[in-house]
Amino acid sequence: MDYQMEKALGKCFRSKSDDSFGFIRVFGIPYTYKVTEGIAHKNTMLEIIGYTNRDLLVRVNPELTESDVNCIDR
Repeated sequence: MDYQMEKALGKCFRSKSDDSFGFIRVFGIPYTYKVTEGIAHKNTMLEIIGYTNRDLLVRVNPELTESDVNCIDR
């Protein structure tokens, strides 16, 4: 599982809620994520910056767009 999480580093997706945690599919595998930098709002772009043995760690990055090559939730 760590290999898949490592491949997810630098990928981004749009938040579907105001929660600081949630679920996202990365390469077809569901993961939980936790916002560790910034405040999540619905429709903000989140970037995967790390992981633990349980969660993907993400930060709010409003400079990213869905057209970004690293976007995984189109």
